[in-house]
Amino acid sequence: MKSTMFLATSGVLFAVSWPSLPTFDWQAALVVGAIVTVAAVVVIAVAIATPFVAIEAGATLLGTCLAVGTIALVTGVIGGTAAGVYWGRQGDIKRQEQIENIKRVSNQLDIHFEPSTDPKRAADFQCTLVVYEETDLASQQPTITMKKVKIRAANSEEFYAQVDQQMKKWLTKQVAGDADGQPRRVMVYMNPYPGEGIYERIKHMAEKNVVRRCLVNKVEGAWVSALPQ
Repeated sequence: MKSTMFLATSGVLFAVSWPSLPTFDWQAALVVGAIVTVAAVVVIAVAIATPFVAIEAGATLLGTCLAVGTIALVTGVIGGTAAGVYWGRQGDIKRQEQIENIKRVSNQLDIHFEPSTDPKRAADFQCTLVVYEETDLASQQPTITMKKVKIRAANSEEFYAQVDQQMKKWLTKQVAGDADGQPRRVMVYMNPYPGEGIYERIKHMAEKNVVRRCLVNKVEGAWVSALPQ
């Protein structure tokens, strides 16, 4: 009995400590292990009590109870360990998918223009830059936060200077996709329409930067957040 318990305990410790194995889900392991243990006790007890005896009772009632309890516990440990490894792996897969989605969004900068009294035309020298910032990337629940920077300028020179400043600030800040060599993306939304030459000027500023490779895309529509709704 002692050797059986030792092997069961060693198996659990191996499963939760071996570095190449996925994350171990203790909650799933305990719940499934408890259910399997109780079920095993019931099944073995019924097998002993029925006329078709599957397991011969021990010499004493205590011996029989200990034997049944040991078998049930080992069965529960095996079931719980399998459940912990399985659901831990599922958690790792889900977290990796979240990180990939965050990497896809966090290297994107949105630029859209503020409407004037005419909803089809943008107000002069006004726009909003939308930055998607990574939050708690190392945690089990990585997230991304949307931050808006509004620009209000008195003239075109001041407007482009502010846009260039914010764009350089965004390009300088490291994001997860940079490690994979992913280019940064700038999405310029043209509804409301900002006027002739503005997209070309912003495109030139983004592509001439010496910090990171940058792709600029024109979107013939109103701004929509890159975050899933």
